[in-house]
Amino acid sequence: MAKRTDPRLTEAMQALARGQVEHAESLCRSVLADRRRDDLAMALLAQVCNQSGQYEEALQLIRSAIARNGKRADYHGLLADMLCTHGDFRNAIGAYDKALKYQPKHPGVLAGKANTWLRLNEPEKALKQLSPFMKQGNEDVTVATVYAKALIATEKSDEAASVLLTHLPAEREPIETRRTMYFVLGKAMEKSGEYKSAFEAYQEGNSLTKTNFDIKDCESKHNAIKQACNEKTVHKQSNCEDDSRIFIVGMLRSGSTLTEQIIDAHPDGVGLGELDTFPSLLQKYSQGKSFSDFWDSVEVSTLDAIAKEYLDATQASATVVVDKQLGNYQFIGAIASILPNAKFIHCKRNPLSIGLSCFAQKLPPNTNSWANNLRDIGLYYKQYDSMMRHWTSLFSDRILEVQYEELVHKQEEQVKRILNFCTLPFHERCMRFWETGRTVLTLSQDQVRQPMYTSAVDRYEHFGELLDPLRNKIQ
Repeated sequence: MAKRTDPRLTEAMQALARGQVEHAESLCRSVLADRRRDDLAMALLAQVCNQSGQYEEALQLIRSAIARNGKRADYHGLLADMLCTHGDFRNAIGAYDKALKYQPKHPGVLAGKANTWLRLNEPEKALKQLSPFMKQGNEDVTVATVYAKALIATEKSDEAASVLLTHLPAEREPIETRRTMYFVLGKAMEKSGEYKSAFEAYQEGNSLTKTNFDIKDCESKHNAIKQACNEKTVHKQSNCEDDSRIFIVGMLRSGSTLTEQIIDAHPDGVGLGELDTFPSLLQKYSQGKSFSDFWDSVEVSTLDAIAKEYLDATQASATVVVDKQLGNYQFIGAIASILPNAKFIHCKRNPLSIGLSCFAQKLPPNTNSWANNLRDIGLYYKQYDSMMRHWTSLFSDRILEVQYEELVHKQEEQVKRILNFCTLPFHERCMRFWETGRTVLTLSQDQVRQPMYTSAVDRYEHFGELLDPLRNKIQ
């Protein structure tokens, strides 16, 4: 007799489809509190944890679910999705193959495996896999979307747009499925030179995300940090002597991943990616206080403790170790005191280019609430820019500004400049950064797997007055 599904799990599935992640998590945990061996609750909670960045718990949960019920294709597919999140693409392919063994036509698994081939820069394999399942508009939307991505990757953007247009508006699909579809459609339209249609698709994708950005709250928090870390407090320092750390900061889509990749390509450099370590430590040691209250009374012994814990958590066998958590731009003053010999690379780019790139990119759900419309992007940019001007006035000798446009037009000159700032000798490998084979998990993963190109520099010019809401706020 088939096991009856707990009604709370049905509700959790519906909540996930609506993008209500916290509600879904609460429901799943309540079921597991009553029935700790319920594999469906484990799998759903794993999906929730994966979406909210709790990767280790997610992996543990889905593996436990598979141990309880190993013949469910969707469980193996979810494990594969998580392995992709970690950059373990080859093992992800193996997990997808196990899923297809049990359900050869599972749409989500087929799409996931094809998408993994795309991340491995093998679009022809993705097309070959999905082609038999394309039925001129009758195929699953997720399959159609990944198929369109593969067509774009093989320079068939018109065909990609046609594939997706047959599925609009897909109102019965989950929100994240629809968001992905619209952003891929936007890219296909843009590649085809249909810029107004591309903009409309990006706008539709963004409209599906809840906007809760509060500019006044953002400004208040930034001002409080600037007031706490000023010319009178910058001399507060720990006793840490480590001089290996470089922090890359800036806005999303500013060339930060490219800069990190250049340093990582050096035999004596290593990039650790986007770490949450430093902000987490500040939160831990502030014990619920606002940053300004914590910083006003912080003792040198506390700075020493944070420095030690940070270095212990981010150990690497390299002369230069890079932390590319862009949000650390808010905490440069704190980092400068805790790690007195650390340096900062500020990645900059034309704000119209940054704004368009953020607007045209599907960002993870429940992140970057300012990125859903051009006006908020402009308002947030102004706050970030004000904060960076403050830090530059205090630490100009410790901050290197790298302009994206300069980096792509004068590669060797800028690479030497970056390496010199990091006290690394020039190395030819840094000019061929795309050959490292390193796994990159940021939004720029495709860009850093190929030689430097200039096509993105003036991308915004194609959209003209459509970008006026952004243009008006950054001027």
